[in-house]
Amino acid sequence: MWYRVLVARYGELGGRLEVGGRSVSCWWREVSRIRERDGDGSSSWFHTHVLRRVGDGIETSFWYDRWIGEVPRCECFRRLFDLTENKSMSVANLFSVDSEQWRVLWKWMRRLWLWENDLLEECKALLLDVSLFPNVLNKWVWLPDPSGGYTVRGAYDLLTSQEPIGEDAALDLVWHNQVRLKVSVFAWRLIRDRLPTKTNLIARRVLEDDMSLCVAGCGHPETAQHLFYCVILLVRYGIWCVIGLAAMGWTLIIFPTIFYSLFI
Repeated sequence: MWYRVLVARYGELGGRLEVGGRSVSCWWREVSRIRERDGDGSSSWFHTHVLRRVGDGIETSFWYDRWIGEVPRCECFRRLFDLTENKSMSVANLFSVDSEQWRVLWKWMRRLWLWENDLLEECKALLLDVSLFPNVLNKWVWLPDPSGGYTVRGAYDLLTSQEPIGEDAALDLVWHNQVRLKVSVFAWRLIRDRLPTKTNLIARRVLEDDMSLCVAGCGHPETAQHLFYCVILLVRYGIWCVIGLAAMGWTLIIFPTIFYSLFI
């Protein structure tokens, strides 16, 4: 259902949703980037953890989808992909004719050179043992959990279990043209540990050594990492206390004071 809605809004090319041109929202553009390769040419984290299980092959892209082997055909046979005019070809399109007629379906922009023909023969050799199953739907397989399938929780666990990104990569995300300048500056100061936390103010001799404890009253030193962890807990649990007090008609004094003092 949702796929048909997105196709109607952004369009479809070769069984893949299109980004949608200049009129597309910035949020959809960022979501679309998940399936694309990273800047260094390697596959994205999502792309490397999904596999296309072929049934009838009708909705499986021959070039773009990872349906045979470890990487899509467009990556392991980049030269052939650049030369073909039929980049939207499905697996079913290719196997609907005899292998001797595949050259017609590929529609090369020019006559292939000798070494390119060798590359083509290598590609064809990998396809000889492929069998399609009529009336069987194609399925996406989430490799971290093939039986349970993709879940937001599973993707979160996957990303948080990986090695943290380096500071340079984080700064590339901070200085984004769609992020407000004041947000980027704040995030930059957080990454560089330049926020006026109590531990930093003590290091600069603005506060006394015995004034390092967190303003939330938890008894821990107020570092940037700890401070933001406390904010998450206060927002998660404190907001329900606020709602409960407000429902009883009480005047709130404590919580605004606590939240204000976090940002002094």
